[in-house]
Amino acid sequence: MAPRLQADMSPIASAYLWVGRIFSICGEMVVPGLLGYWLDQTLGFQFSIFALIGFFVGLVFGMTHLVLMATTEQKSGRAEDAPGEPSQDDSLKPPQP
Repeated sequence: MAPRLQADMSPIASAYLWVGRIFSICGEMVVPGLLGYWLDQTLGFQFSIFALIGFFVGLVFGMTHLVLMATTEQKSGRAEDAPGEPSQDDSLKPPQP
């Protein structure tokens, strides 16, 4: 699974983490379609049926990965929700005596 964003992570490390995530999802979406296109060309089909199937499968896999990554980020917390710091919900609570 993808590593969590740490509160003490440098901005450049966080940027590299997101670039890696974006490239992996793009690869998941495009590579199956390219493999399908290659298969169509190898088999000599006039209509690119395997390319269409590949791009559809890649879209499904890429979107599934994107949704899983987004829900994992919500469950695990974000970098700005570091322990010891009040969250937005804490500001709405009355002060404890």
